[in-house]
Amino acid sequence: MIIAVMNNKGGVGKTTTTVHVGYALAQQGKRVLCVDMDAQANLVMHLFNLNILHNLEAVAEMQPEILLHETSGMGILPLSFWSVSAEHYSSFIQKVAENYDTVLIDCPPSLDVRSLAALDACDGVIIPTEPEDLSVNGLHRLLRVCDERNKPILAVIVTKLDRKKAAHNIYLPFVASSFPRYYIDAPVPNSAVFPAASAMRKTGYEWNGKKANAALTAYSEIASFIAKTISTQTTSAKTKTTTKKK
Repeated sequence: MIIAVMNNKGGVGKTTTTVHVGYALAQQGKRVLCVDMDAQANLVMHLFNLNILHNLEAVAEMQPEILLHETSGMGILPLSFWSVSAEHYSSFIQKVAENYDTVLIDCPPSLDVRSLAALDACDGVIIPTEPEDLSVNGLHRLLRVCDERNKPILAVIVTKLDRKKAAHNIYLPFVASSFPRYYIDAPVPNSAVFPAASAMRKTGYEWNGKKANAALTAYSEIASFIAKTISTQTTSAKTKTTTKKK
């Protein structure tokens, strides 16, 4: 299944969500590919040193090759510096996806050509949002675009939750009640583990080790929900195919 991780607002945790849901699924034995569609290349920078980034920029016109994140086994497809049409992005992702169980696309913070290409390529969408006014209010437009393109919402998740902030305590239940069909009740607390891990070019799971961490636990719960959703949809699709053959 190809999943676009989207929100047309920046700084809501799309890259962090892509990396950690991907890692958690890989630990469940899934073949995972994470696609960096953002021109800022934050996903690649999260997991690889700057030499890799410079090399990618130097061959920007060439068709990108998959990088292996050795400690997790995830494949990383860097499309940040590759400039092609939306149709070309979409078809390329779908072709590469044939070798993986789950593909997670880290989308740009806007509904530009790359995001629309990700929508065309994907089977469903995960929407991370901070529990704040600007982030939440932008969800309705994104939901409308997904509906227009007939792309199902797999999950709306709350990220960077800080219960010391009054606005977060207001908007957390607001998100849950406003999007009951999609909301996953596993809000991800704001955590120092993510910037620290990124600085070391690691996932939070690797950096934190076996120590308890509420944010990482939340991402594990989200990954389990996604895995269950994929399994259910795959079973349903197989059942429909068998029924048609009869």
